[in-house]
Amino acid sequence: MKKLWLVLSMVMVLALATTGFAFAAPAQDDPPTLNLVELALAANEQTGDFDTLIAAVTCPYFNGGLVQILTAPRPLTVFAPTDGAFGRLGLSEKNICTLPKEDLKYILFYHITNGRVNSGQVVASEQLMMLNKQYAPIVVGDGSVLIANAPIVAVDFMATNGIIHVIDGVMLPPTP
Repeated sequence: MKKLWLVLSMVMVLALATTGFAFAAPAQDDPPTLNLVELALAANEQTGDFDTLIAAVTCPYFNGGLVQILTAPRPLTVFAPTDGAFGRLGLSEKNICTLPKEDLKYILFYHITNGRVNSGQVVASEQLMMLNKQYAPIVVGDGSVLIANAPIVAVDFMATNGIIHVIDGVMLPPTP
């Protein structure tokens, strides 16, 4: 367990140093007061790093359905891509909703898993079953943690209904 936390600490220091990501998470002892959507909005206010993700979740053709899922009391863990991650695919808040509805939903659901999966549980897992019913492989090594080839750059942002981990890649699910 000590080795696991050492690896995770090294990953966090390396990731924060290389990405410049800075989000002031509440102290771990403070009970969360924001749900997943509110936490993502608050993080975006601080960093401006989640405009594309927020636009994707709130695409008009979802009629609020994805927001309802992420605000429900059911615990979820979200792997939240940064704007830079979406940008490397040519996506931004201006064009994300031009993707076909079912394709975007399938991709977004590949970033969410059931339950509260903290960073320790992530690195102890070989894979996680995501909401789109596909497994996302986890690779720990060489000072990094990857989920579906996306580097995890910040972890354990607690919400009332789950946890957010920040990733610097968009997880592209295997085709069904």
